[in-house]
Amino acid sequence: MSKRPFVIFGIFAAILAVVIPVYVFAGNGEEQAGGRAIPPDLDKGKMLFQINCGTCHTLYVAGTDGNFGPNLDLLLAPTGPPSPDSAASTIKSTKARVLSAINNGVDTTTTTGRMPQGILSGQQADQVAEFVANVAGRG
Repeated sequence: MSKRPFVIFGIFAAILAVVIPVYVFAGNGEEQAGGRAIPPDLDKGKMLFQINCGTCHTLYVAGTDGNFGPNLDLLLAPTGPPSPDSAASTIKSTKARVLSAINNGVDTTTTTGRMPQGILSGQQADQVAEFVANVAGRG
């Protein structure tokens, strides 16, 4: 049996092993996770969310893919047609809901787990709640 097909296959495999990674790493990825720019005043909330909440919760704009908690883009997505008045009231009520979950925890014994209370507090909790309320379901 000839070795030529094996040599050609080996060369082809080696080329693919080099070309594909070079193509992937040379691509221009988006600097902003989720491809959506957020206002600078929400940056601190985004960072705090990524560090403290992203392990459990999925949130597209934060670039997190949580494993335990609900997907906040689905859970907190605005409903109905957007209008300036409804957007402000939706953000305000969503912020209150998120802040309550952070401060008091959420007992989800009927599903997969529990969110403990007090992961963040004070200004940090407020910053995360403001960030989540402004971006959840809007990616």
